[in-house]
Amino acid sequence: MKKIGFILFLVSASMQWGGAAHPADDLFKQAQVAKTAGKLDDSLHLYEEAISAHPEFANRWFDAQMSIATIIAKKGDFAGAAKAAHLCLDGAPSLLSFDQAVALTANILSAQDGKIDRANQFINFQLTGPTGGQVNPMDAVGYPSQPERETAFAAMRQQAGDDAAASRLRAMTYLFTGKPKDALAQFAEAFRRTASGKDITSPAGVDLVCIGLRAIQGNRLGLDRALQFVSFGPNGPDGKSGTADDLADPFAPLLSAIPAAGEGGSAGLDAQSLATLRQIRDAAQLYAGDARMSPDIRGASLSALQRATSALDGWGAPGQKDWYLRRAMGLDDAAPDDHTTGLLYGAEFASRGRNNHFGEIRAMWAEMDTICAAKGITPPKAAETIRPQFDKMCASLEDFPFPKTTPVLLKSPATFR
Repeated sequence: MKKIGFILFLVSASMQWGGAAHPADDLFKQAQVAKTAGKLDDSLHLYEEAISAHPEFANRWFDAQMSIATIIAKKGDFAGAAKAAHLCLDGAPSLLSFDQAVALTANILSAQDGKIDRANQFINFQLTGPTGGQVNPMDAVGYPSQPERETAFAAMRQQAGDDAAASRLRAMTYLFTGKPKDALAQFAEAFRRTASGKDITSPAGVDLVCIGLRAIQGNRLGLDRALQFVSFGPNGPDGKSGTADDLADPFAPLLSAIPAAGEGGSAGLDAQSLATLRQIRDAAQLYAGDARMSPDIRGASLSALQRATSALDGWGAPGQKDWYLRRAMGLDDAAPDDHTTGLLYGAEFASRGRNNHFGEIRAMWAEMDTICAAKGITPPKAAETIRPQFDKMCASLEDFPFPKTTPVLLKSPATFR
């Protein structure tokens, strides 16, 4: 399977340099030297290379793109700079970096016009959104034409792989070529591949909202409400439909129909790879569910089952959650306790399924409480670790620290001399 393992290469590539400078670091240094020396075209080329040739450095593409927009403005091409800044707005990897992109964009618009009206219209859109008929001037600005970057990114997407990191990389390639809706779909896929308490260090839910959703709406208003949706789902904190705390789905109007479960998502796996993964999944489930197998075989099978199901983008199939949960609770066979951890993680993945929220995982834990009470049994010991992990992850979404910075209206046009 040609796709599997590419992200492992990216991870190792980002680590193997140790204390030595990474090649992309050298490109940034060379680009800055060229910029200081007034060799602006050379600097642009080097920053572009840092983006187009280094998928393992995707979190620094924003820095390179900000420099590109600034240099184009220094060359006096403010129309081109505005288009380049549009990519900065979309691709900002955090809300603080988005605020930096907002400031740069407003300055470029004012420099292009020689007055502040359009720049302040843009800032007002950041403050109020479309309320009161406000429109985002950047919608009319559009994006730059980048055929060479498009070609490089198409190759990255083809080679990226079939895990959450691959989906995120594909999302970033779409953001930095002016395709925020395609990017949101990739962030949603990354979320489907990682949405479990096992991944409390993963920012998949935050990326989905604070990068993906923010890029489409063009401002960071209402993102706190969207994070609440990711944490609780449509039924809100009380878990009940039709009550006052129900939450609207912010993604439904923006996402097209997702690929069918078990078809590999957008990883582009060929027919043979899909067939092989399905064989691995089915065999792993057979061995993992057979109490006659040795503990070592069952443990390895559970790991293979989770990996193959994630690669197939196949969580949420009918009966999947019950298969995991019943075995974790010892209702079908007495699964060894050291494998209950893997079963409970699988139950979380399966419960969440194709949803862009954790509401069904909350319902799964509540279901386990109900079964235990009805049967007079205690929850599996592994739940003492896994459930708090999940609660911690949800709390991090509910209490996400939004920057307090507020964009300030310009009083005079900016200059880039």
